[in-house]
Amino acid sequence: MLFCAGPCTQGPGMIVSNELKEPVRSHHDIERDNAKYLKKASKFYEGLSKRATDSGHTIDILVGCYDQVGFLEMKSCVTKTGGFVVLSDSFNTSIFKQSFQRLFTQKDGSLVMGFNANIDVFTSKELKVCGAIGPCTSNNKKTQYVAETEIGVGGTSSWRMCGIFPTTTLGLYFEVVNQQNQPNQSNQRGVIQFLTHYQHASGQYRLRVTTLSRKFELDRKSTRLNSSHQIIS
Repeated sequence: MLFCAGPCTQGPGMIVSNELKEPVRSHHDIERDNAKYLKKASKFYEGLSKRATDSGHTIDILVGCYDQVGFLEMKSCVTKTGGFVVLSDSFNTSIFKQSFQRLFTQKDGSLVMGFNANIDVFTSKELKVCGAIGPCTSNNKKTQYVAETEIGVGGTSSWRMCGIFPTTTLGLYFEVVNQQNQPNQSNQRGVIQFLTHYQHASGQYRLRVTTLSRKFELDRKSTRLNSSHQIIS
């Protein structure tokens, strides 16, 4: 957890120098590609998020500051590790305190969260997975279920989520594959199965399996599916 009360002013992740005469980059500076430290800092935090996901760590950024803290540069640390971000003017505000307390919500004596989740996708021969959008990183598992078209985090049929919660949702995209150039019929169905393996906050390792089917539509070269299922149970 990073409790942040101002922008980084030192090292490779610096957002602005500690000289008061130099203002923090504005939205106009970003749009005009005139943000001096943006690219270097973003690259640094991308590398940091990669180290965190490889180690199974979730990064939460909790901000109590009236000015900018450089979250644009740091956002990959949250989005790729499945963490939380709370932005508030001060750590003393009620909205910050209530939001912080909700991170530690418990059920049956355990935190309502899971760790080091891996989700694998299996499909019938008519479907292939293009990719996923959400708080995940690729496990680089290229199988016969992977489509050539990549959407979001693609090129794999397996993803890692360092932290998962009952509200965690991934958008998964699929394409219909015509077998031997034969068009799929309108009443034909494709089957998709999700295997989610994770460690519950109680210490137990759990496996959740969700299987569903979708009917094909006529005159469509591809189909996309947004599917969500409760992971924590």
